[in-house]
Amino acid sequence: MALTYREMMFLSLFIGCIFATMGFFLAIFAGGVDDVDLISSGRMGLVVGATASVVIFTYGGVSRLLGYEKAQPVDKKDTLEILRSILHPVEIQAVSKDIPWSVGRHVINSAGTPTIDLHEIDIMGADLIVKNLLQHRDELGRVRLIIGSGRGSDSGGVDNTVADHVASKLRRSSSSHRWQYIEKRSNIMLRPMGRPPSRAEWLRRFLIGVIPIAGSLAFAFRDLAGAAPGASERGFIFGLIIGILVTSMMASHRDRTG
Repeated sequence: MALTYREMMFLSLFIGCIFATMGFFLAIFAGGVDDVDLISSGRMGLVVGATASVVIFTYGGVSRLLGYEKAQPVDKKDTLEILRSILHPVEIQAVSKDIPWSVGRHVINSAGTPTIDLHEIDIMGADLIVKNLLQHRDELGRVRLIIGSGRGSDSGGVDNTVADHVASKLRRSSSSHRWQYIEKRSNIMLRPMGRPPSRAEWLRRFLIGVIPIAGSLAFAFRDLAGAAPGASERGFIFGLIIGILVTSMMASHRDRTG
């Protein structure tokens, strides 16, 4: 569930207090414990904490404002039914060959992720699964395929030929269908690569975030730079550059909802 602005504010203040405490003690240790300047150390801690709070709250607020999170919760049941409908031809093919594979038993919701179990499927059925997944990519988000940790074993692992065939086809085709291919010992995860923002979206995000983020970092590094000649100016410029880079990264956020 998405955080409200009030919750984000309290969370950013809490994290800012942690950073302020860390900055305070680091300033004391950096200046030497024999001659402690509590006012200077407190000022540095306050700057660090305030900067952290502003950056975190701005990022969270902009993320919520620009709809990084889904406006409506996803109905996992509907997502599962869509996947089962897509793979129904695989079940029909399996029945015609007396193969005990069905969408009811082998297409499930596991930990919130639609999951396809490849146990008991033959290579032609597995090939049809991959074909249908790629063909209906726009209707799907994250999908997991169970290939089994005991491939080819007598203990019921997925057949080596089936597992290797599925892995090979998805490894070659997933990126062109905007899926990130993640293979583990027992499963393959197809994770949406995300839609990059348009130029207009990127510019709008950047303009909203650049002033609070770049400004707070610029003034923070200016104060942290010390009293040496020219140090404050160099700190200000450095903080400004870092702030612009952070804002650019935030503006480049990809929508991974599908």
